[in-house]
Amino acid sequence: MSKHDYYREQLQQSRAALEAVLNQLSPEQWQTPVFSEGQTWTVRDVVAHLVENERGMSIHVHKIRKGEETVPEGFDLQAWNAGLKSRTGESSPVELRQRMQDVRARTLQGLESITAGEWPLSGRHPARGVSTIEQYFETMVDHETTHTADIKTALGIR
Repeated sequence: MSKHDYYREQLQQSRAALEAVLNQLSPEQWQTPVFSEGQTWTVRDVVAHLVENERGMSIHVHKIRKGEETVPEGFDLQAWNAGLKSRTGESSPVELRQRMQDVRARTLQGLESITAGEWPLSGRHPARGVSTIEQYFETMVDHETTHTADIKTALGIR
């Protein structure tokens, strides 16, 4: 299996798991707190975070391929995450889900264009430090999987 096929499949599986949870939610459940340390993040906020984060990581992959800096050393990820609500606004679940689809389509388009020689190219990821393009795709999958589990826990879904 090629790396393209592998990561496409992994991204499809992580998204299918998230969609399965989101498909069950009432409008009220989108407001369920998932994290309460510092700023409270609801299900809606966590989904907005996933969308924003994947968009950012896809931009990083693009920059790495062009030989550009991704984030400067010392980038404050906590501050970036704290600004999520002001950047994403109060999007409705329908709007967020459309953004999820749009961002994923761009991610997959970028994935398909990666050449064999580009996989080991690296840039600075805000949480993982210097990471290869392949590690960026691993992180996208892991991030979505982890936050899907967080949402399920908050909602009491097994």
